[in-house]
Amino acid sequence: MSSQRPKPSAHPLNNDMLVRGVILALIGLILIIAPHFMSATPTRELFEHARIPAWFSLVLGAAFIGQYALRRRKEK
Repeated sequence: MSSQRPKPSAHPLNNDMLVRGVILALIGLILIIAPHFMSATPTRELFEHARIPAWFSLVLGAAFIGQYALRRRKEK
């Protein structure tokens, strides 16, 4: 009998990528949308100055979700 190990599944990595993508996209959306619902406070100014990182987070999250979808489609 040969002692061949089954190939490790990539499912946990795919699911991890999906979770990271959703979290990053939500953070980006919250940082982009939040200043529209806040009154004029220093916190609002802080959110407005975080526009560039918010867009980066949103795009990176969408890329992770897209990569998850591509890997999922290749498995089928």
